[in-house]
Amino acid sequence: MRKSFIALACAVVSVLWTTASFANEGRSRVQPETISLFQVPWQCPAAPEIACGGLAKPVLLELEQNTGIAEAWINRAGTVLAVVGSDRNREARTKTVRTLLREIFEKDVATELQGEARTTELARFRSGAAWYRGAQVDTLSMEEADIIAARLVHRIETKVALSEDKARLLTVSFADILKARFIRSSDAPRTGDQKPRDEQLRDIARAQLGTAGVSAFEEAIAKGERPALGEK
Repeated sequence: MRKSFIALACAVVSVLWTTASFANEGRSRVQPETISLFQVPWQCPAAPEIACGGLAKPVLLELEQNTGIAEAWINRAGTVLAVVGSDRNREARTKTVRTLLREIFEKDVATELQGEARTTELARFRSGAAWYRGAQVDTLSMEEADIIAARLVHRIETKVALSEDKARLLTVSFADILKARFIRSSDAPRTGDQKPRDEQLRDIARAQLGTAGVSAFEEAIAKGERPALGEK
């Protein structure tokens, strides 16, 4: 059984690595004339070092519904949107992107990169691995969940002592709740009896912590998801 599990895990890793390799190789073959690059403010407020998957995913998928756009990608930092056109008509592609984003966000949120800035980001797009297309941004949402969960547990630990095992259990349990919320399909309706996210997290805290720990949890969650000064 153990050997079968290890073999399955290795196979999954191999598939993911191969998929990423093909994606990188495919981008390197795209003609520069068909690529438009835009500066965008899509960083995740709760994890500023990465793109917000929940924001980027529907936008990337919506962009690719346009006949003039073949692919839409966001970089890991959430600062650059790369759009691969189905032809070399840059002006039409730029207009399409800016119009669509304006409709979604109700304001201008994209600035097309030109000159040296474009040259730099174009090279990164064609050769780098840290770019995400469509549903691939779910991996960023999962990472965001891990970051928020770890931050929440760290806040609790500043008030009460937790064993290493307890801290790990809480982090994983909190992250599982957050991941389920962050990557839920937009066409999957919530059930009427589904608890609010914070209440689900609170249930975990009550099951795993004593009175002092639950009080520490309440203080921690009241601070919100975003990192305070000095927090990771």
